[in-house]
Amino acid sequence: MLSDTYPPVNRGGAGEVASLVADGLALRGHEVCVVTSGRGADRESARDTGGRGNAGVSVQRIRTPVPAIARRHLSILNPVAVAGVWRVAREFRPDAVHVHNVHERLSFASLAVARGGGSRTLPVILTAHDYLLFCLTKFLCSRGDVGFTATPTQCVHCTTMRRVPGRNLIVHSLVKRHVTSLACISHAQARAMACNGFADVPTTVVHNGLDGSACVSKASDGEAFRLRLGLDSRPIVLFGGRASGAKGGDQLARAMVRAIKRVPCQLVVLGDRPEYFVTLRAIADDAGLPADALHDGGWLDQDGLREAHGAAAVCAIPSVYPDPFNLMTLRAMLHGRPVVGTCHGATPELVVDGETGLIADPWDADAFGDALADILLDPDRARLMGEAGRTRGMSMFTLGRQIEAYARLLGDKRHLSDPPYYLKPEWGAG
Repeated sequence: MLSDTYPPVNRGGAGEVASLVADGLALRGHEVCVVTSGRGADRESARDTGGRGNAGVSVQRIRTPVPAIARRHLSILNPVAVAGVWRVAREFRPDAVHVHNVHERLSFASLAVARGGGSRTLPVILTAHDYLLFCLTKFLCSRGDVGFTATPTQCVHCTTMRRVPGRNLIVHSLVKRHVTSLACISHAQARAMACNGFADVPTTVVHNGLDGSACVSKASDGEAFRLRLGLDSRPIVLFGGRASGAKGGDQLARAMVRAIKRVPCQLVVLGDRPEYFVTLRAIADDAGLPADALHDGGWLDQDGLREAHGAAAVCAIPSVYPDPFNLMTLRAMLHGRPVVGTCHGATPELVVDGETGLIADPWDADAFGDALADILLDPDRARLMGEAGRTRGMSMFTLGRQIEAYARLLGDKRHLSDPPYYLKPEWGAG
């Protein structure tokens, strides 16, 4: 398995998904070797690095310095990373390869050597966690419209692509030659990929999944969260993840002004980008959001996330680009919290409008704010939506379904009912 990021050294959704999948495949009886970037020892066990300690998972980290001036070029070919991947693959001799994000450290060229010189018939699965296969940003130029074909001449965000002539052609060639199946994490992302040069690559959709049994919040969790942040009793709107303008933080600050006019409430922002929170504070001030209605919750571990969801009255997912799959959406659903989600990207695949939450366009701040207020003003409806969301998450977006889908793509034809997958009690029925 190749992944630029992998816990606990790196934070981020792609790394978390890679870790969950690696552990799930190991629990099915496979030996998994994860190649990732990072500092320190070349070889680590999952137990030594703070992973879940599965005996079938080992982690090998490659030192991959990426100077900012050469970042675009090294994302295509990083000689140090490619040599490291080749060395590990030659030693491990994989029967299958699963590639996650490699556009920052390991480089797309690692696709060509991941088999270690083995047969071209080996299954090589590439999971696209974003749009970096054809776009240098978050497909922002689409404004959420997955039918828009991104080109450097049409998007101000893509002008830097000119510094790497033929970048997209090179990436497409590497994927076409060395990947047997492109796994998209939502149907919205799959459509975007097809519209932007990857219609000729065999593609399947594998939705992300989470452990529903670990997403259970109690009233005491919410009380602990409020106490730790010094929050009053006003209802909490929770927004988190890789908080940024693309994730809709700017629009949410403006939407909160509308929501507060109808119901007293406060916004808590989770994430590890304090510099963005400074920007968000300035936007909120300009929009007229009271200072005491915006709070920085910082980066939280799993226990902290449980407390935060225990305190939240509603979770906001206001991405202004076609977010391929926001894990915060699923996490909120599994915690039994209603969601006000964006109409762009994969969120409508998770959130059923009017049943598990509300769908609104974050570019229309008033409409998004009204959706938040509608839920906050009707606690009974909010509770029913939260319950329906958890039921939907536990039935359709389980970790078990995700692991089985990847296992089958990688050549394992056994069913989930076969041991040893369900030998980890804390994962529950999912």
